[in-house]
Amino acid sequence: MKRVLFLSLVLLMLWLPPAQAVVGMDAFVVDTDTTDPDNSFVPIPAAYEVYTTIKNLGEAGFMNHPEDIFVAPDDTLYIADGENNRVLQMTRDGLVIREITEGCGAKLKKPRGVYVHSDGSIWIADTGNLRIVTLNGDLTDRKVYVKPESSLLGANFTFDVQKIFVANTGYIYALKGANLIALDDANNFRGYLGADKVGFSLSRFLIRLFGSKSQIERTVKQEPASYSNFFIGSDNMIYGILSNKNTAQIRKLNSVGTNTYPEETYGFTLPNRASGAASKVLEPAFADITVEDNGIITVVDRGTGLIYQYDQDGNLLCCFGGLGDTGGLFQIPISIDADSEGYLYVLDYQSNEITVFKPTHFIQLVHQAVMLHGEGRYDEALVYWKQALEIDSNYALAHRGVAKIMGKQEEWGGALRSYQLANDKDGYSEAFAEYRHEYFRQHFLLVVVLAVAVIFCFVKLLFLAKKKADQWADDVQMGRGLK
Repeated sequence: MKRVLFLSLVLLMLWLPPAQAVVGMDAFVVDTDTTDPDNSFVPIPAAYEVYTTIKNLGEAGFMNHPEDIFVAPDDTLYIADGENNRVLQMTRDGLVIREITEGCGAKLKKPRGVYVHSDGSIWIADTGNLRIVTLNGDLTDRKVYVKPESSLLGANFTFDVQKIFVANTGYIYALKGANLIALDDANNFRGYLGADKVGFSLSRFLIRLFGSKSQIERTVKQEPASYSNFFIGSDNMIYGILSNKNTAQIRKLNSVGTNTYPEETYGFTLPNRASGAASKVLEPAFADITVEDNGIITVVDRGTGLIYQYDQDGNLLCCFGGLGDTGGLFQIPISIDADSEGYLYVLDYQSNEITVFKPTHFIQLVHQAVMLHGEGRYDEALVYWKQALEIDSNYALAHRGVAKIMGKQEEWGGALRSYQLANDKDGYSEAFAEYRHEYFRQHFLLVVVLAVAVIFCFVKLLFLAKKKADQWADDVQMGRGLK
């Protein structure tokens, strides 16, 4: 009976694959590196390569502390060249097409933002003049927006906006200081958008509850995290970045200002190797964000000089760049945008230059796979994930993509292997649970028979043990009676 029980348990264990504890994290790429679970760098294929660097603009001279770059629908570049009091239009190769120095009856003064609408109109954040200037495509005057008349803004409100976008609804969204504000076409104030929640502070609560008037007045008011930049994607969602926050720095706001992007920690803290540095580490400080039509999100970090790229689920695709004065590195990267071919344009505030990055075949495969996966075209996405793995068999995100598709196709064995290769513990656990459920469903009768047999053997064993114990007790009592 013991042998039957032991054999039944062995068979049950062999039929169900054991759960494995695997530990993993998302890919982190610096230049051509990624990290393993121990945060050690692991090389991966280069995602981008330097196409060109734009600095000397010929007759247009040099830029002087530019602050914003925008790629127009025709793929030409518009740069807000602040200290030169102008906006430049140029090609990808740095050929200046037009130089805009005035609009709507006045010279531009320290413009900090520029936007080009699909109808060809040019919108300029004329920050020094406290206005928004809009021009037609032929540079004739269109309209001027100044401080709206609203009791909600207050007497000390200044209309020194830094970046502009126009939504399909006709609303004008502008970055003013740390806030996103909305205007309509009639220059009416429509409110603030997407303000971050302020956390609870017990000490501040107690001071306000029991403190004197002077103590309450001295209590520092906790402000919500501030926006440092934003972008409106082709999906009409507002993508913003928060500058003074350690988590959920990337936000995706719907029409009512609710964040729909995963609230995770984005960016990495790196050691500061600069001589005489006051701080031993470089903290992430996102400066700008752009979103391509395929949904790929790219942010530039002025604190570490790194460029991070994420998908719509918050997964890190790649990261490259850094601080330095050689090709592909930056001093103070301040703005970023992408064109229709996937080229990235990074504007450096300190070195007064634009670095143009060309996507490699590897990252193009990844982008295509991510886009198709997001659209639910899983069979097509699987082809691109496998092509990416042919280039780099250790790319964890591709293994995770393959695992998710195999899971949707209910190929749980392959999904488990791919999750294991990706070091995705949560994904492996979910796939194993689904595999176990599917196995029980397909072999229900066999499992029930086996379970009944095991229970029967266990009960029988208990019965025999009890019988043996009773017999032993009777023998003991009889032995005592004979004595």
